Amino acid sequence: MKSSPKNKQLIELYNLIKPITMSKLHRLILSAIAVLLISIIPATAQDFKNLSAKQFGEKINIEYAISGESLGQTFNVTPYYSLDAGKTFLPIKSVSGNVGANVPGGKDQIIIWDVLKDMKELSGDVIFKLTADTKTTVPTQDEVGKVNFKIESLNHLEGNKAELMLTITNNGPTRDLKMINGLITITDFKKQKYDAQRGTIAEVEGSERYSTPTRTLKNGETVKAVFTFDRIPDDLARAMRLDLGIELITYDGYGLDLKIGKVQFRDLPVTSTKTLGLKVEVSKKLEAASSPTSLTVKKLEVADKTPPTIAITSPANVVLTGKESTRGRPYAQSFMGMDDKRKRSLTTGEEFATTESSINIKGTASDANGIYAVVINGIDATIKADGTFDAIIPLAVGKNEIAIRATDVRQNSIEQKFFVLRNGGQGSGKGETEELDLVFGNSEKRAPRYYALIFGANDYIDESVPDLDGPISDAAKLVIALTSRYTFNQQDVIFIKNPTREQIINELDRLTRTVTKNDNLLIFYAGHGYWDQQTDFGYWLPVDSKSNTTSNWLANSQIRDYVAALKTKHTLLITDACFGGSIFRTRKTFEETTAAKNKLYDNPSRQGMTSGALTVVPDKSLFLEFLVKRLNENTKDYLTAEELFSSFKTDVMNGSPVTPMFGDIKDSGDEGGDFLFVKK
Repeated sequence: MKSSPKNKQLIELYNLIKPITMSKLHRLILSAIAVLLISIIPATAQDFKNLSAKQFGEKINIEYAISGESLGQTFNVTPYYSLDAGKTFLPIKSVSGNVGANVPGGKDQIIIWDVLKDMKELSGDVIFKLTADTKTTVPTQDEVGKVNFKIESLNHLEGNKAELMLTITNNGPTRDLKMINGLITITDFKKQKYDAQRGTIAEVEGSERYSTPTRTLKNGETVKAVFTFDRIPDDLARAMRLDLGIELITYDGYGLDLKIGKVQFRDLPVTSTKTLGLKVEVSKKLEAASSPTSLTVKKLEVADKTPPTIAITSPANVVLTGKESTRGRPYAQSFMGMDDKRKRSLTTGEEFATTESSINIKGTASDANGIYAVVINGIDATIKADGTFDAIIPLAVGKNEIAIRATDVRQNSIEQKFFVLRNGGQGSGKGETEELDLVFGNSEKRAPRYYALIFGANDYIDESVPDLDGPISDAAKLVIALTSRYTFNQQDVIFIKNPTREQIINELDRLTRTVTKNDNLLIFYAGHGYWDQQTDFGYWLPVDSKSNTTSNWLANSQIRDYVAALKTKHTLLITDACFGGSIFRTRKTFEETTAAKNKLYDNPSRQGMTSGALTVVPDKSLFLEFLVKRLNENTKDYLTAEELFSSFKTDVMNGSPVTPMFGDIKDSGDEGGDFLFVKK
């Protein structure tokens, strides 16, 4: 066999060191071979994973993942299809979603094919193929308070350890940066959490879990930081999220200013070796094909408005309740009272008792046109051709809500739930919903109030700004959903039709004097918006806006300043208008909430949810339609904003040209919590 150049390198190295037999050089020899092997063996293979296709109405959703990418690496993704068993592939033209240039690597990618724009109908066994050219890596980065955090590497070390390497740059005034090791955390897709045991910022070291490396950063100064994690599984290839808990202390000459924040990165590769300084070659090309999928896509003659039906086979004899059900939990009861209610419930089948840390839910979802998805507590169930499904759901000690949501291929959906009681033995804690029950049902202590400020702009004064038909009626539907099904009292919901800039400012000013740190606030705006893609600067357009001047426009930056100034527990900003993506800190969304709801409620949040970034907002808003529909269908006692958004994002992408966005609002005081919608 003819030797390759790489094999020759190893042979030459071996011949060079063969005469040397001194034992003290053995380690040097092995180290030299290891270094050469690292340079010869390629990095973790980059490839498409989990490529599949499902019909959703008159569109096809092509789902996939890209694995093995470097931090920040993007791809140029192109889809194809074949109707002749893969002999020939034709390009797919009418697509949206995670397709084209600058697609990041990671899980849960989706391409939406608007089939009937490319052909009259599609019928038969279809094979899909994806190709991708790689692009040069740009380090993943984000900032808080003008301090930039750039990930240089997230990689494995020997002995079940992992290492995070950061470059930190202070673009603001001189301040002290504090990073607690225990608040630097990796969460995997099994919801297992790992925190850093050791950390350094420049020359400052913290060698224990609760150590707090603190370093003074001058304006323009850049330092390196390294954090080490123990007990990391060797096979951990992706982190669902990486959280950096930080504190910034600034002395401005009059006093100390403390800013507490969290930088969060989502769906990151964990590489086998350090990626510091590595670049990705553009010449590499990925390619993958799906298994044949039988599809029939044609114009629907009769609209299907019938939702699926759900039956649970395991655990047996559970009682499913739907949207018509009451909360099914006591208000202002003691833990003892709750325990009594739980035990009584077990005899009626309302709850299923177990001591296990997870439960395998099995059942059947039925619909005449077929099932698109079944999601249980944010986890996608495995569905077979006959409609049977199953999913393993983790359980917390105490009472657990199990919410099953089924969606058919015509975008009809239903949600039902039951309860599981996990007994953790002597001294067991209470479930997350039970702890929240005490917060919202405590008659001795003022329960948190929910305020809402709702704006709908239809009729514009300037004739050159076109009027809209939908915003006021859309906003009214949201008001009804909030006040009829959730803990928003009528007197705490302000609904302003056709607001001027002055009216919006006046109401925001009033709220700064009204809400307290114990309260929650939802702000909603529907109307014209404008987003300048070159400057990444966006505006709301109140009804007194003029087309030739921005004097009455309301800048995103000013809205963000108000969100930061409102001293609420949680503030959620929902905009059915253009909203610049740069205002968000979170780069990507995912389908699962990782923390217990009671913990999410403990930490303040400042979040935004928007229909997308467009220069023109569609007058018929599918974003608002599906948002309200999801609120009305929800069966959970406590629904997080992220759960809400994730549950209808795909519906909006399939039904309109927009890609909704969700994230924490940058520099507004977010501390990693989540807004909770609490059912009456």
